[in-house]
Amino acid sequence: MNKTLAAVGCFFIFISAFLFGVKHITAAITISYVNSVQTNYFAGGYESIETGITFWTILSLLFGLLLLVYSLWGNVRKLRGTK
Repeated sequence: MNKTLAAVGCFFIFISAFLFGVKHITAAITISYVNSVQTNYFAGGYESIETGITFWTILSLLFGLLLLVYSLWGNVRKLRGTK
């Protein structure tokens, strides 16, 4: 197991989780000054953020998972008994 690659993979997964949380917080801040109880503006807050942060969140998650699986692949092969 390459511990450095595993650590970098976990770091990118953490960045992905952080960006996902930032997206929700940004949408909440965007609609915080709306003074209507009967209307749900949270979906509108998401539309104002667009897809930029979603793209980087998914890219970071996929890259982190790729690095994590690659770093653990040697141990999986040893456990299965294949070379």
